[in-house]
Amino acid sequence: MSLILNKFLIPLFSVNKLQVIECASKCISLCGYNSNGATSLWSQTISSLHSLPETQKIIPETSDVTKEKEKSKEVISKVNKLLEEGREGRLFAVVHISGKQFKVTTEDIITVEGYWAPQIGDKIKLEKVLLAGGSDFTLLGRPILSTDLVSVHATVIEKTLSHIKTVFKKKRRKQYQRINFHRTPYTMLRINSIHIKPEVNVKKDVEGIDGKIF
Repeated sequence: MSLILNKFLIPLFSVNKLQVIECASKCISLCGYNSNGATSLWSQTISSLHSLPETQKIIPETSDVTKEKEKSKEVISKVNKLLEEGREGRLFAVVHISGKQFKVTTEDIITVEGYWAPQIGDKIKLEKVLLAGGSDFTLLGRPILSTDLVSVHATVIEKTLSHIKTVFKKKRRKQYQRINFHRTPYTMLRINSIHIKPEVNVKKDVEGIDGKIF
């Protein structure tokens, strides 16, 4: 039975192949392509598949892009000149401490909630500086500014506890009632100085991982 079925199926498959080829040729002729046109169309599709997508192609620089680059260089040179001459004005910074952000200037006092290791009298350097600037400019970090460029120094002046907070819990009809008291530890810092070096956008020849925050 298998031999007989194979004898009948083989011509059917060959007929189907011929019909498919004829249908494809008819479609190509109806679309207005000859055999040479079809091959050229196939080569175009293959080349398009192997070519780079639009998002990865190199866009030539236009006059607008060059103008923007020149403007940015002028602004950076002006900022460096202000810093060198000491005409930056009153400096400020936004620092990240213990999960919160603080906008600070010199001689400011900030309160950090929760447990924090530094003790009274410790002088520390706040390295997570998100933003810094003066009266005429602002430097934005992505996400933080380099520790070689901006330095913010502070001193721990006091460690204390907050006022007594009452924590009351009750479940009705369950004979459950609890009352607790809680005091949050506070650490007070005084900002001693904020300093920005006149090396904005200056790239070093060799950069190591010393002083980097990961």
